[in-house]
Amino acid sequence: MEAILKQILDKLQMIEQEVSDVKTNMATKQELEEVKQNFTTELEDIKANMATKQELEEVKHSFTKEFEDIRANMATKQELEKVKQSFSKELEDIKANMATKQELEDIKANMATKQELEDIKASMATKQELEDIKANMATKQELEDIKANMATKQELEDIKANMATKQELEDIKANMATKQELEDIKANMATKAGA
Repeated sequence: MEAILKQILDKLQMIEQEVSDVKTNMATKQELEEVKQNFTTELEDIKANMATKQELEEVKHSFTKEFEDIRANMATKQELEKVKQSFSKELEDIKANMATKQELEDIKANMATKQELEDIKASMATKQELEDIKANMATKQELEDIKANMATKQELEDIKANMATKQELEDIKANMATKQELEDIKANMATKAGA
């Protein structure tokens, strides 16, 4: 605005100088008309390039609204501090709950490999196999009955002590008469008695 006013003052000074020159040099009507036209043109240019109060008010209102929007959308230092504290706490929680590389290595070292799991599965009995085993196994009661009906080692020893050996049976058989021999003896004895 000051620049425009200065420009106007400069022009006025020029006009004054020109008027002075006109007075001094007795300018013609033609020269005065040209000066007037130049001055009029310059004034029209100034008016055309100058902002009106309305335009200035609109610009001011626009900037004011933008500043208000910026203020409304900007976080305060207090809000930024709260966000920072919240993020810091979340990061601490994440760090606290994350496993360290060492812990992961320990887990990997203690975990069974896929091959080991396959071996375990291959070596384990299936439910069907366990059911079959249970179906074929004796119950506790059956085992108790078997134990009740079986002879003890001592009883077996006693039986063996009281039983004749194979050799003894052979000797008995060798010394005993057969049925035929008994029949012959009985027949001879009857004959002798008849004589």
